[in-house]
Amino acid sequence: MYYNQVTRLLHWGFALLIPLQLLSEELMKRPKPGRVRDDLQVFFFEMHEWIGMTVLTLVLLRLVWGLMSAESSWMRLYPYFSTAGRKLLAYELKNEVPNWFKGNLPNPSHERCMASAVHGLGLLLVLAMGLTGAVMLYGMQDSGKMLGWVHEAKEVHEMLGSLLWVYLIAHVGMTLMHMLLGHTMLKRIFCITNAKANED
Repeated sequence: MYYNQVTRLLHWGFALLIPLQLLSEELMKRPKPGRVRDDLQVFFFEMHEWIGMTVLTLVLLRLVWGLMSAESSWMRLYPYFSTAGRKLLAYELKNEVPNWFKGNLPNPSHERCMASAVHGLGLLLVLAMGLTGAVMLYGMQDSGKMLGWVHEAKEVHEMLGSLLWVYLIAHVGMTLMHMLLGHTMLKRIFCITNAKANED
């Protein structure tokens, strides 16, 4: 499967920043009434904020690019919005997923509807994380207190954070399985130059 250079650059950004974002969450302490934080906890909280807003910008750019680029179209990312896409997705679920458990993964040199759909869901997950994080960032009081819909956004943000960990682990795990089978995943995803040549 061919990834254009814009998609590759944005994927680089996600691959570098999302793990940092998740790790910073483990090390930070957000402000809270009566809570004492040390310098390191404050640093990681501020890092979490900056990376979060950067990732939100990247995911918005990626979704806009999906509207503009035929090679990164919305129909590929969200195939269930078309009859043909739903049929292809159902076919792959029925005929290919059972083979995964036997160690047989299809070569990603050919486009797979399910792979694109999973990427689309990942983008929506990161978008929801970024939007709820932005609500917290701009709606939180100076003391760290969160009221009303800001507090609700915090609850959703924390729940989505757990889902993002699962998504990241599964995504990396599937990539490693492809690599063990000899599929040249990393070249296709990350190489910026000579992109089409890497498809052979």
